[in-house]
Amino acid sequence: MSDPETKSATVYPAQCPQCQELFSDPRILPCLHTLCMSCLNRLEPFNTNGKLTQGVNQSILCPVCDSEVALPPGGVTELVPDMLAQEEVLLALYRSGDHELACDLCGEGRAEKRCQDCKVNICEFCCQAHRRQTRTTRHLLLSLQNLPPGLSLSPVPCCNLHPLEELCLFCEPCSLPCCRDCALIKHRGHVVRPVSEVAGKHREQLHMALKEAEPQLRELEAAMQGVHSVKEAMHRRAEVLQGEVEAFTEKYIRAVREHRSRLLRDIDEAIRRRQQTLSLQEARIQQQISDLRTATGFTKGLLDRGPDLHFIRTRSLVSSRITELGVRDQRMVEMEEATNIQFSPQEEAGQCQGYLMYGAVKGREVDPEKSEVRGVQIAKVGKVSNFKLICNDTSGNSLRYGGQCPRVSILHQGTERSLQPSIWDKHDGSYHISYTPTAPGELLVSALVKDRHVQGSPFTVTVKGKSQQHPGIYHCCSFCSSGGQKDARCGCGGSMPGGYKGCGHGHKGHPGHQHWSCCGSTVEKSECPGAKDTAPHNLLRTVAL
Repeated sequence: MSDPETKSATVYPAQCPQCQELFSDPRILPCLHTLCMSCLNRLEPFNTNGKLTQGVNQSILCPVCDSEVALPPGGVTELVPDMLAQEEVLLALYRSGDHELACDLCGEGRAEKRCQDCKVNICEFCCQAHRRQTRTTRHLLLSLQNLPPGLSLSPVPCCNLHPLEELCLFCEPCSLPCCRDCALIKHRGHVVRPVSEVAGKHREQLHMALKEAEPQLRELEAAMQGVHSVKEAMHRRAEVLQGEVEAFTEKYIRAVREHRSRLLRDIDEAIRRRQQTLSLQEARIQQQISDLRTATGFTKGLLDRGPDLHFIRTRSLVSSRITELGVRDQRMVEMEEATNIQFSPQEEAGQCQGYLMYGAVKGREVDPEKSEVRGVQIAKVGKVSNFKLICNDTSGNSLRYGGQCPRVSILHQGTERSLQPSIWDKHDGSYHISYTPTAPGELLVSALVKDRHVQGSPFTVTVKGKSQQHPGIYHCCSFCSSGGQKDARCGCGGSMPGGYKGCGHGHKGHPGHQHWSCCGSTVEKSECPGAKDTAPHNLLRTVAL
């Protein structure tokens, strides 16, 4: 909320908002903004469609609020003059010293005081005459320099047709102020009332309208405050989001940079290993060249100059050496893969600092002897079993990318029946292999990469049969469960004196607490392994109650 002085300066300015000069013949627009008459005349008239029109029913756009306002039939000249603005202009001129007010009585002297009863500005000479006259001796005279706020400097408005007559009456049918002469002539027969009476009635109505508008104004101000609060909240939220984005992108950029460093290290490592391989290959070939030159030179000398006896003695040795050197080293194949280094930008490369990365250097070759199998467990019939195959390079490090799909075979030992495994490439150098056994026994599992067995392959997996439910009951003893029958046996193999073939509390063979009658197992939630070997041959698997 603004202070009273700011509010007064805003509502009753002395300057025109259009030309920024002191008001000259200010007029009030229907939108309650005041402009100079000269500024109003420069505005182009518009109709409701925004096109230029001529004649009546014209409208203009207010340059202050951009509202379209209708003009009276006579145009801007019939707009209501703004007397408050005129008063502000007089006060501004008087206080600045640029304008002197003439005496409203003599018209010659400089006005020094204002008579609040006569509503005139008078000079010092007329002030003395004002005090000497009996009719005006008690009038209130106020200094213009110390005039209280809200008091007018303008003379009493007079009629344009009768300049000596004050506009003290108001014609209600015509909604126009008039003097007494106009009331008798121009407004004859109309309802004419004193201006003070009509102003009092309408002042009360405006007070009521203002009172009704104040709650709406408070609601609008509260709504505006709410809008400002939301804007501030949005600004704060934007700052938080910007901070989160900055933090995320900084971490992501660091992760990408680290991934880039990894890729460059992978390239360097792949080149370094291949250079080492080529260097070894170069040394090996050089040695083979030297050996072969030695062998061929020796053979030529033998053929050219060797005696027959010496030739016969060394023939076998020379032939074996040449044959040995003629066998191609299988490691020469590595040269064909020396330049097989590729970058795959679409390849998933695992996570880096918690972010999924893409792009892998496929130059490190998988080494089956360094690759390994993990997570092999005892399998069960009808249940999915799985294990993990990790592809490593010659240094024993994980490749961190896929594409080296292994070949896995699973055979039942004895029957040679095969199972079809499911292989899932996880694109991080590892493979998830799952299968479902169909029968108990032993499985022979082979895992090959590049048609070579990985470390530990082939290996065996034990497959257990399906879970067997207990056919008996979980009880304390056969004596209690059978109601004391002598022929009721129990899977625990216990016996009692007196001819009882089953178990009882505290007797020989009793496990000491509850157990299954079919197998003697003391674990209630377990698989039934069958009767014990120590149990009698005619053991009852269940107890009939």
